[in-house]
Amino acid sequence: MPGFLSKFKKKIKEIYGEDSLSWFDSSYALDWIVVLGLYLLTAFIETQPIFERDFSPNDSLIQHPHTSEQISSYANAMIAIALPAALVGLIGGYRSSILEIHHGLLAAHTSCALTQLVTSFLKNRVGRLRPDFLARCQWDASQHVCTGKIHDILNGRKSFPSGHSSTAFVGMTFTALFLAGKTAALCFSVSPFSGSLLGSRFVRLCIVLAPLALSTWVAITRVEDYRHHKEDVIVGGLIGILSGTICYLLYWPSPFSASSFLPETMGRPRLTLDNDTSNRPRTDNYNLAPDDANLDFV
Repeated sequence: MPGFLSKFKKKIKEIYGEDSLSWFDSSYALDWIVVLGLYLLTAFIETQPIFERDFSPNDSLIQHPHTSEQISSYANAMIAIALPAALVGLIGGYRSSILEIHHGLLAAHTSCALTQLVTSFLKNRVGRLRPDFLARCQWDASQHVCTGKIHDILNGRKSFPSGHSSTAFVGMTFTALFLAGKTAALCFSVSPFSGSLLGSRFVRLCIVLAPLALSTWVAITRVEDYRHHKEDVIVGGLIGILSGTICYLLYWPSPFSASSFLPETMGRPRLTLDNDTSNRPRTDNYNLAPDDANLDFV
């Protein structure tokens, strides 16, 4: 069995490169466990009672009509989660790199899990009312109670921050940075694609900004649909941008640095053990001093 495993690993490295199994490390297994833990913690928060903020039936901020959504939660998940995953798989498959696929998926899920946790916690504890809350509530003035469906009422207390915005921005921020790491669109001191379509700096910049334009559109629809106040989508967007950026940089080199686009490092993720020095030799040319050497320290 050990011999078969060694041959299998050797074959994988021959096909996909020497670093193809670099992701098979206990530290990455721990990262995946933490990601799963974040998802489970988010699910637990969703089961907790929501803070019920007092309100006035005369508050104009919550008197808007309850309309249909332009972008459903399912469609938003496809935009923010499935699209980045498909892009990672496509580019990683084209480059025959299992390592890049693994690091791309890990970074995407890490950022998404962190964003969902922060968003769900704030929604639960802040309890801000949506702009269409009174339409959901169906206020009975004689009894001073809401008579609407309990699910709609509780959901109407989850305006801050916008989950659609945070989810869309975390997915599209990761996508933008991932594309920037492959095209050097945000590193203006290098141009690795001279003589091709990607040689145009403006084309590369547009490719990178396109995902962010998509997430901005998602955020705008939440205000148009009276699902969120403008502050909700702004804060939600910031949560997504920060989470996406931080988690991307955990596993991939900075797309703003020229050192990330050297021939030996371009497009490659960070590794646990080499700390972005994949081209460094495994041994350094240091000589040990003789045992009886006279070493003076000042």
